[in-house]
Amino acid sequence: MPTPRLLVTVERPLLQRISTPKSRVRLASLAESVTFSDGDRAWDAADVGERIGGVTAVLASWGSCTYHEQVLDAAPDLEIICYAAGTIRSVTPPVVFERGVRVTHAADFIALGVAEHTLAVVLGVLRRTGDFDAAMRAGRWRDIGPVVDRELYGKRYGIIGASKVGRRLIPLLRPFEVEIVVADPYLTESDAQKLGVDKLELPDLMRTSDVISIHAPVLPATCHMIDAQMLALIKDNAVLVNNARSALIDTDALVAELAKERFDCALDVFDQEPLPPDHPLLGMRRVLLSPHVAGLTPERRSRLTDAMLDELERHANGRPLRHEVTIDQLDSMA
Repeated sequence: MPTPRLLVTVERPLLQRISTPKSRVRLASLAESVTFSDGDRAWDAADVGERIGGVTAVLASWGSCTYHEQVLDAAPDLEIICYAAGTIRSVTPPVVFERGVRVTHAADFIALGVAEHTLAVVLGVLRRTGDFDAAMRAGRWRDIGPVVDRELYGKRYGIIGASKVGRRLIPLLRPFEVEIVVADPYLTESDAQKLGVDKLELPDLMRTSDVISIHAPVLPATCHMIDAQMLALIKDNAVLVNNARSALIDTDALVAELAKERFDCALDVFDQEPLPPDHPLLGMRRVLLSPHVAGLTPERRSRLTDAMLDELERHANGRPLRHEVTIDQLDSMA
């Protein structure tokens, strides 16, 4: 197989976290030559531009520069960018695709972790695991107050966004025999049928679902899509989960609605991270918080490089990529 000339733009500490010793050995074996980042910071466009001449493949990750025209002008041989992270909108603008450079990323690999976390927090909230634990530590037996534990089985589950995460979540929900409804303007009726879900408009989903989880991208049309009006539609004792992006929800409106203690909420993303110690969410009942960890356990993070090396090997062998991104997908990506 043709061997690529590879530029690894990932700074050393991050590369250690997103790879294993075995994958780093494999990385070197796949390429005719490899240039590694030799510092503790991500390379900016100037750094990449100085080193990308003659390179045929790039391995990048979080903190990557944008591959704008000036960078691409210095890279006439570049064939593929392998992005060992999630969203690539800020990394690969349309000009990358227009120049014939292929793009692949690890978003689908990360999506399974987010879907698993979503199911975990939904079950935890419904079965009141945190409340039972707190009650026992306080010397109370089965006394968790007025909100009782419930089950997921047979409920209506609303998914906002038929994204990679949303699609990964659907099969995880099947054993619970839930009725799955999805709100997504990009989802066709035909695709909904293939996924085995019903397509609903967002207000109907908010009004009728027992559990709602958000998996949409942040776009001009989706920023604060869950506003005060939408939050007011949520059923009493429902569950709302956001492991996607905080900008999808109007946080002030959410805090105001959660103060009524009508429904439960689990959040992994916030307008300000870390969450300030005086933030009202920290003192609220019926709210489960996690520090933006839904997508990546250490095990999954350490396999991101291998996922992209698989893609690099497929490219070198002329085989279809499994996680290729096209220019048509950019507008609907997170």
